[in-house]
Amino acid sequence: MLPRPRPHRAFGAIRLGVTLFLAVHVFISAWLVITVEGAYTEGKPAPTAAHSLVAIDKDRTMIDIEIKKATSFFFYALERDGDAGVPVDNTSSTEDNDTATPAENDNEGRDSGEERGDGDEDWLSTGRQSIKAALIVLVLSELLMITPFKWRHHVRSLAFLVTIATFSVVFPACYMLDLAGGDDYEEDNTAANTPGANIETVSFVHTNSSSDFSPTWIGFELKADFSGYDLGLVEPENRTAVAENVPEEGSEDASSFIAFESTFDIQLGKNLDALLVLPAMWYLLPAGKREQQSKELARVEEE
Repeated sequence: MLPRPRPHRAFGAIRLGVTLFLAVHVFISAWLVITVEGAYTEGKPAPTAAHSLVAIDKDRTMIDIEIKKATSFFFYALERDGDAGVPVDNTSSTEDNDTATPAENDNEGRDSGEERGDGDEDWLSTGRQSIKAALIVLVLSELLMITPFKWRHHVRSLAFLVTIATFSVVFPACYMLDLAGGDDYEEDNTAANTPGANIETVSFVHTNSSSDFSPTWIGFELKADFSGYDLGLVEPENRTAVAENVPEEGSEDASSFIAFESTFDIQLGKNLDALLVLPAMWYLLPAGKREQQSKELARVEEE
């Protein structure tokens, strides 16, 4: 281990300058970067692939989507019967809704939605404000180190941990809450109309899905696979048979099999690792003890 230098008054100004520089560096960079790679590996849409990038900084949320080799997916969408499906067991949900008619449920959803709509919180804005506050407190905690305050070392360490937690936990949580924001009525409609809900529950049968979560440097990676038989590619008279039994290999109905793979790479702060320099700087440029700083301040006042 490197020998630790003796405290010096000049170290305080250096630490403060480095902390301010790193805080500004992190502040102007992207705070959350999400990269999504998806591709059809089997079936008629293959080899269509999609690339999506979401970057969030202090002011904007930037989204870029690129679809590659989309010709096969285009013909697949034209050929597929979007209304194809098999009955789904909704016994429990039907019993829950027996006490109210669809019109009444619709009106109740809208009324509750209007009430909640007035109080909806902008979670993403809250997350941005929390990061700004954390970075300001981090700089102020270093400024506190040049004073004889007894608990200044603990305050600085706590401010550093809070800043890391804000980037890695609070801000991503605020982003997810912002995506899921809105009233229950809107959420129900969204869930019912998303392709994923339709694909996994109605239009696709004999499905298989898997996911694998792994941590990465300042982030994590999620891999998800999905496969199944698309009833939209099956003749109407054969859909019930396909839904009951897996089609034989080589048959016409077997060509309705589709597989999709995706990878989600989520990076929690593009330059967040720059802040990890601070603990090393604290060791190499130590602050003096309380008694020593009190004597130095008294000497300065006498001069």
